[in-house]
Amino acid sequence: MHDPLNAFALGGDVYLDGAKTGPLAGLTFAAKDVFDVAGYVTGAGNPDWRRLAEPAKHTAWAVSAMLESGARLVGKTHTDELTRGIFGDNAHYGTPENPRAPGHVPGGSSSGSAAAVAGGLCAMALGTDTAGSTRVPSSFCGIYGLRPTLGQISMDGVLSQSNTFDTVGMMADDPDLLGKMGEVLLRKKIRDIRPDKAVVLEDTLEFSDPAVAAAIEAALPRIQDAVAPIVRGTRVSQVPLSDWLEHQNAIQGREAWETFGPWINASNPRFGFEVADNFLRGSRVANRTLSAARGFRLRAKRWVQEALAGNAVLVLPTTPVTAPPVHSPRSVMWEIRSRIVSLTSIAAMAGCPQISLPLCTVNGLPLGLSLIGARGSDTLLLAAARRIGKA
Repeated sequence: MHDPLNAFALGGDVYLDGAKTGPLAGLTFAAKDVFDVAGYVTGAGNPDWRRLAEPAKHTAWAVSAMLESGARLVGKTHTDELTRGIFGDNAHYGTPENPRAPGHVPGGSSSGSAAAVAGGLCAMALGTDTAGSTRVPSSFCGIYGLRPTLGQISMDGVLSQSNTFDTVGMMADDPDLLGKMGEVLLRKKIRDIRPDKAVVLEDTLEFSDPAVAAAIEAALPRIQDAVAPIVRGTRVSQVPLSDWLEHQNAIQGREAWETFGPWINASNPRFGFEVADNFLRGSRVANRTLSAARGFRLRAKRWVQEALAGNAVLVLPTTPVTAPPVHSPRSVMWEIRSRIVSLTSIAAMAGCPQISLPLCTVNGLPLGLSLIGARGSDTLLLAAARRIGKA
């Protein structure tokens, strides 16, 4: 596989033909290197994990579904280590090139998948999304990306870090292709059903860089025309968005430690600084902190449901910033990461689908505008993306 973007993982030269016929026949896709493919090692972005892992015995359900629908697998793509990152800068394997924003990070942890799609190396790609790992690279690379309703797509054969947040993610550079991919993986036909209103979350605009908020404002007429009438004045909750981050981090961090902690203790693996720090903080989440975070999540689900009342979708920036430059100081990146997850935690906490639409640019850099729908409204969001693409 010709790979000028460093999008494909070590050992990721997996090439499998799909069925001769099907809705995805003739199309290519890549899969993040956390999806099992029978006979190949799942490397998960970490050399010690790759060294100690056995070849997979079975192929992940999502990969099999794509192959059975006619798509051709052209490789496995880079990921942040064990999916524990948001920028795509892997300390061991380097940072995939962002073809739409050269010199800037592609976003993670589905970094290679987003770069491969944006750079035309494949038509579609599978990623995962826990705290934004499909939505963030979709925003930074200027492509379409869907985090589906929690539990809507089988995670069978996918390396999971946090089972109450993890989802399969979908990426494409064309809304029609994303829709076809969605019909296969969601096992539902997309009908042109519209929401009754598109509710702008004002607190997410206030939380974003001023230039980001201005770009979202400028794109709202397209949402008004292609999706639903715009409604202003709604805030997702009366608590600061940073509170959502705190509680997301507590639950996700503790679950990730429970998933990988035994292996870390036994193997003493090499990690990049931020990944090691994430695991260390997760190991120290107290039971009372976890209990409080889970209580907050119940309230958060209710707040999101209230905002979605009346057959609404919610409108917000996918990310509060554009892609930062590669090799930015870690202290700077940590503050940016906190701001990003404060926004991505809204759909993650509620278990709702969110689609990132490449509608905006800020100083020449891509920026996604997102729609969040009610649980189970995945195809409604995909239909909206198709309409916007044709507008």
